[in-house]
Amino acid sequence: MYVSELSREQLVELKSTMLEAILGYEPSYGELAIADELVSDEQVEEEYGGVCFTPDDFFCSMS
Repeated sequence: MYVSELSREQLVELKSTMLEAILGYEPSYGELAIADELVSDEQVEEEYGGVCFTPDDFFCSMS
């Protein structure tokens, strides 16, 4: 599945992994909690637009 097919939870998880690169420093727990607000959907698309993910790539998808 591509970025456009990710669930909201998967997208937010991906945003939290991008946060350090965008901020330029290790994010705090508070910043991680609002990663969805700090990283735009467009930034995720620019970074991972051609990547094909599987559910196993995300902790939130594991049962």
